[in-house]
Amino acid sequence: MICDVVGLKAVNEREGFLAGDAVLAAAAQALRQTAVGPLLLARLGGDELVGVFAGPGAPSAANRAAVGLTEIKWPEMRAAALIAEATDTPSALIDRLYATMRAS
Repeated sequence: MICDVVGLKAVNEREGFLAGDAVLAAAAQALRQTAVGPLLLARLGGDELVGVFAGPGAPSAANRAAVGLTEIKWPEMRAAALIAEATDTPSALIDRLYATMRAS
């Protein structure tokens, strides 16, 4: 699953990087609280965070985390989850995640 912190660039430009870091820290905390049973939670780059889930419950756990993140009022986040395909390279999976998130 992937999530995007909405408006992080504007916070950095308007209030400075320390304020942006605080927004990112709040987003990371929200991801930790929302995600149940991930193998990995990480910052992908700029304003994106990812969660990797495995096992039979992975699809529903990832979807619950994505939905939970979009329900948080601050910081505002967009999120999406999908199941990796056996043919996915890491970059293809990330591209599909971005496309799914933009479409939601």
